[in-house]
Amino acid sequence: MANGFGFAPSESNFIEPKKKPMSSMSPMIIYNTKTGEVVMVSGASGGSKIISVLAKSIVRVLFFNETIKEAIDAPALHNQFTPDITQFEDLVPKELMNDLTRVFGQNFKKTTGFEGIAQGIVVSEDGTIYANGDHRRETDMHPGGY
Repeated sequence: MANGFGFAPSESNFIEPKKKPMSSMSPMIIYNTKTGEVVMVSGASGGSKIISVLAKSIVRVLFFNETIKEAIDAPALHNQFTPDITQFEDLVPKELMNDLTRVFGQNFKKTTGFEGIAQGIVVSEDGTIYANGDHRRETDMHPGGY
């Protein structure tokens, strides 16, 4: 029987005594290696899509200098590799999809209700704290204190 995300059971994740289940949970605390100060904290829910949404938000903040809101709110891509289909949200640029198809042979499938939901906090160089909760959650709740 498939799990809630549509994946068939895997022997490597069967329940057994003294065995820890595999998981995509990946809470991240990112430090400045020179000062030791925390610069970003990020986490997500969404099973196998956790890694995709965390990588997206971290790369966009640290390498493309986006705000945490811009990074988390940006459209998402996800490829599970089995099957080799890249899921995409509506706002992914068509030029990017065309390039990924041409260069890497990507096959795309539009997704609705993308399950990867990220939250993040960024601490700026002056100590200001910025936080964002993913709008895809569709809730009126907000990060504590903001």
